[in-house]
Amino acid sequence: MNFTLANTWGLWALLGLPAIIAIHFLQRRNRRVPATTLFLLQQMKRESRTGSRFERLRTSIPFWLQLLMVLLLTWLLVQPRWLKQDAVQRIAIVMDSSASMQAFREPASQAVNEVLGLLEGPLARAELTLLSSDPEAPSLYHGTMPGELRQSLAQWEPLLGVHDFTPALRVARGLVGSQGVVVLITDHPLSAPPLFAAQVISVGQPTDNVGWAGVTVEEKDGQWLWHALVKNYSPVVQERQWRALAGGVESPLKTLKLAPSETQTLSGPFPAGEIQQITLRLSDDALLLDNDLPLVRPQPKVLTLCPFEGKTPFLADLFSRYAHLRIVSMPGDSDLVAAVMTPGFALPEQRHGCFFQAPADASAPYLKGSIVAEPHPLVEGLNWQGLLVRESKAMPRQSQDRVLLWQGERPLIVLRTMPAGGRQLICQFDLETSNARKLPAFAVLLHRFLEGLREDKLAPEAANFDVRQQLHIAHRHDAEAAPLKLGTQEIPLSQARLLRAPAKPGQFTIRQGDSLLLSGAAHFADTREADLTQAKPFDELSKVKAMQVETLHEADPNWRLWLVLLLLLLLGSWWFTISKRELKEAAGA
Repeated sequence: MNFTLANTWGLWALLGLPAIIAIHFLQRRNRRVPATTLFLLQQMKRESRTGSRFERLRTSIPFWLQLLMVLLLTWLLVQPRWLKQDAVQRIAIVMDSSASMQAFREPASQAVNEVLGLLEGPLARAELTLLSSDPEAPSLYHGTMPGELRQSLAQWEPLLGVHDFTPALRVARGLVGSQGVVVLITDHPLSAPPLFAAQVISVGQPTDNVGWAGVTVEEKDGQWLWHALVKNYSPVVQERQWRALAGGVESPLKTLKLAPSETQTLSGPFPAGEIQQITLRLSDDALLLDNDLPLVRPQPKVLTLCPFEGKTPFLADLFSRYAHLRIVSMPGDSDLVAAVMTPGFALPEQRHGCFFQAPADASAPYLKGSIVAEPHPLVEGLNWQGLLVRESKAMPRQSQDRVLLWQGERPLIVLRTMPAGGRQLICQFDLETSNARKLPAFAVLLHRFLEGLREDKLAPEAANFDVRQQLHIAHRHDAEAAPLKLGTQEIPLSQARLLRAPAKPGQFTIRQGDSLLLSGAAHFADTREADLTQAKPFDELSKVKAMQVETLHEADPNWRLWLVLLLLLLLGSWWFTISKRELKEAAGA
């Protein structure tokens, strides 16, 4: 349709038509006129004796002028619009990709249909765009066919956590221009109007949900145990059933009853034997993402360390306290070495290691001066103010040294990266005569250093992750190295630093060639997205329609003429009414 009304409220002016007709049905009350003779009364027409009442409609020129005035006034008030001949309808629909939208896919599809229903007839060309609010996702559709846009909606996968809509809205506004329409379809009203003049349609409704809210895994006496949190996001009591699946075998269903907003912890061991993967499953509800909790039995990388003990066999005892670290006797079989730097000791060029200064003189005084830590991940947040070390001769500093800890002008702890690739943590103080082993900061420093080496070790591992969690996978970088494979998806080595866990819960693997690098499980545990009680409906579809009318239609070019004609009709009605009254008064005189 190429004609529309910008202000339908103006149709109320049509009520003036029956009002004018009703007024002209009413007759004036008779007036008494004294007469001296009776023959004058015989010439008068018989009129109503009872005064003002409905009798019959008497038409007149003012009557028709007044009716025409009402019609003209209605025409001006409804603000008629005609579709422009060169009109182009540009609409960009941005779909909220938050995970909570999984519970409202059908209402979101209906909202898209309602927006597309605002398209004008065949005289106007349409440019339609469907985007996800995920700034890293490609456009879902860009074209001219509403049917194809509806089909492309199947590619929309809302899996993100809480995120900013601004980047996607900026792209949408750039595609439709200043005269186009941008619509954001979400599940909750926004606290503030969105940028780029976007209109919001919320399709959410307060919905009950129970789901897994997190999991921790620990090793105790050689047995791996899982501790899973299940949360009721509803304001009423909820009852669910859950079970565990492992190796194709399902455990019996167990009933779980949760009070409003209650969180419970479920625990259990990983199955013995070769079964490495299990899945905890809740009975289905509105949000399916948090009903499955896939897990793998952790398999951390094991570091091997060879201590050069000498006459002070305390290094093996020091490092044996760290988990997943094995002491070996041959340096060639180890990932790193630990040694006391006695006179004549040469640091290995190609080996990782932790090195400590030779025993200091027991009579040497303790160092004085302020202890200052450099900004570095290994010492970030650690308190070293209680460290006591005796004076001794410091090693000459090299260009590749990074001082981590100072006391006065003397470096105490240095990180050295050797040209051949070895990373060496050098403690320039005597460990035995200092109190370093009593400080938590020293234990955390060694733990961080070992974890950094473990992270870069080329070895298979198994671990559990949140969905979309960033992954740091040690892999080959040489020219002959094969690309990584996340399941069946091939990842170029240049993009390995961008690698993330899958966006959907489930088990996955990462390989490089024939080598298995990681066996993992991704689980959904975003409590903000799982809480559906804040979802509410909200609709700005009328504003979208008004913008369409304003952009695609042109106003009546003759409105000034109709306004002048309305004034002329008003004057004409007044003139005829006055003239008729004067004639009656003259006849009565």
